Amino acid sequence: MLEKTWCKRVEELISKLSKVFGIEAVIVFGSWARSGGGEWSDLDVLVVTDDVKNIDILERFRIATEYKPPRVDVFLYTYGELENMMKRGNPLALSALVEGIPLKASSRVLKLMEVAKQRYIRRGRVWIETTKLQ
Repeated sequence: MLEKTWCKRVEELISKLSKVFGIEAVIVFGSWARSGGGEWSDLDVLVVTDDVKNIDILERFRIATEYKPPRVDVFLYTYGELENMMKRGNPLALSALVEGIPLKASSRVLKLMEVAKQRYIRRGRVWIETTKLQ
């Protein structure tokens, strides 16, 4: 029952955002992607759209808050930003790219997910670049 509620909320979010932005990818990440979440878990959703390229981060948060359903956290990034975040080892980006569940994704986002999975592993709460383990 809980999963159906979350699916409905994500579909509602995608529908609303699609009217404003061309969406390249939607990735569910965090506890719901790792373990199915729980009654008290919120849902983390990464939305990739190059349409936010000229929108500052505070305005993006305002937009995300305006469109998001209750108990859903939305993060809006361009593909380039997500790629740079991955290269720098940003935990939010790595959680989405390595452990996330793509509900919609372009081929380049799927490729970026594969690169991230090959390049990073999680050890507890820390992300480690695999080349540094050798």
